[in-house]
Amino acid sequence: MAEQIEQSEVEPFDDFYNSIREAKFVREEEDGYIFDLGDEQEALVGKDEFTIFPSFKDGESVNILVERPWGDLWTASIRKIEKLAIWDRMQELLDSGEVIPGTFVHLNKGGVSVDIDGIRAFAPKSQVDVHRVDDFRPYIGKPGKFRVTEFDKKRGNVVVSQRVVLEETLKESRAELMENLGPGQEFDGVVRNVVKYGAFVDIGGIEGLLHKSNLSWGRIDDPAEVLKPGQQIRVMVLDFDPGSDRLSLGHKQLQSDPWEALDTDLKEGDTVEGEVVSLADFGAFVSLQDGLEGLVHVTELSWLERVNHPSEKLNVGDKISVKIIGIDGENRRLSLSVKQLLPNPWEKVASDFPPGTKVTGKVSGTTDFGVFVEIADGIDGLVHVSDLSWTEKVDDPSTQFSEGDEVEVVVLEVDAEQARVSLGIKQLSEDPWDLAESIAGVGKKLDVTVTRLTEFGAFVEIVEGVEGLIHISELSEDRVGNPSEVVRPGQTVSALVMSFDRANQRIGLSLKRDELDEGEMREYVDEGSSTATLGDILRDRLGISEEE
Repeated sequence: MAEQIEQSEVEPFDDFYNSIREAKFVREEEDGYIFDLGDEQEALVGKDEFTIFPSFKDGESVNILVERPWGDLWTASIRKIEKLAIWDRMQELLDSGEVIPGTFVHLNKGGVSVDIDGIRAFAPKSQVDVHRVDDFRPYIGKPGKFRVTEFDKKRGNVVVSQRVVLEETLKESRAELMENLGPGQEFDGVVRNVVKYGAFVDIGGIEGLLHKSNLSWGRIDDPAEVLKPGQQIRVMVLDFDPGSDRLSLGHKQLQSDPWEALDTDLKEGDTVEGEVVSLADFGAFVSLQDGLEGLVHVTELSWLERVNHPSEKLNVGDKISVKIIGIDGENRRLSLSVKQLLPNPWEKVASDFPPGTKVTGKVSGTTDFGVFVEIADGIDGLVHVSDLSWTEKVDDPSTQFSEGDEVEVVVLEVDAEQARVSLGIKQLSEDPWDLAESIAGVGKKLDVTVTRLTEFGAFVEIVEGVEGLIHISELSEDRVGNPSEVVRPGQTVSALVMSFDRANQRIGLSLKRDELDEGEMREYVDEGSSTATLGDILRDRLGISEEE
């Protein structure tokens, strides 16, 4: 009341306390509405009981709850009369098990509050639905059907359950549904749970798995990006096993397959627009249209740059132009290219650097098999270890070349299709074996210089960079125990060329012979005495004596 009315000392009527009376409307005052209780007693119902002020007619009878005396009046309530009626109704609902409508209003600790005829009831989490619910927010503001499961009138607590109502309904519909369920049927389902490999969808009391591979014709890495619990989705039954209750569902099967129209829409060589939807170590996936994606391999991102990861060139969400370079309809794969929309610089390289071109470049790197040399901006060629020297075997190029060194090379070959340039360093000079072959003919006598001695003979220099071997058996007519008994390093001797093997780079010579007829030469070659055996050469390089 706006003003407090002092209590009178009039002795109240005991039977008016907390009683429900039929009273007649008398008048409206500033603080409320005055009603005649009879026996010359009046009651005041405060205006704070109403959100919309009522219009009572003179003499209109209304049931009110008379509470206590207040001055010359009694305080009374109409709203409490309504609540008392509702509480009685709650008890009836608990006893009868009747299903009643209600509305989820807001989240509460342990459950959700429900409005039932103006009474705030409580639905525990486990009683909201037939399935497990992780997020209750989608339920707020939505209607439901409930059954009262607990009621405490003294404390004013009402507990309700929607689950028991749904279970009864679903039990009947589920049995009917399972009898007729089969592949090809379509349903409006509700997403119950989303997992990494798909989503579980309720189609009327039966939950089935919508695998992510059946969600869309396009590639979906995370189903949670497109589906949420509580979301409605149209699905098709793909397979149902009544024995295990396993139900497989599909969504993409309700959509047209973009690959079916691919032959008429797209072909190899077409330039199309797309959006980068995913990046992997090996390339970028580009969506050309709903359900149709292609791969740009890292090797198709640039003609010249070495791209280690597509993120160096692209970001998810980028709109790019690509060229279709391959269509594999059987495996549903599209190969795309970014670099092939641009001129191939390797074709210019082939034109600018024909075989035999000499060029100076910088060493860009070394490996076990050769040296990479940059001969133009972004263009690296390889000098293979076999093309480093005519006479020297290079096992580790890094001992002779460092990154940034300037070297002169000659172009041996340009393979524009494979984007490769073969270079040589030894080809900058003449092959000493050509000169050796011209002067060291079989049967010729040469003045040669002893370069080194081994246990199986003496090596002599034929021309600079080319050595021949005088086997120990060819040093003298007499038996020789050690080559040092006959020759010494630095000594010039006249030797007869016994054999010349250009392919294996071996030359055999003799000191004890002055000439060699054809028969002797054939016999000499057959016996293999003009050259060192593989074992001889290995022992010489490893420093192992013949006795060992």
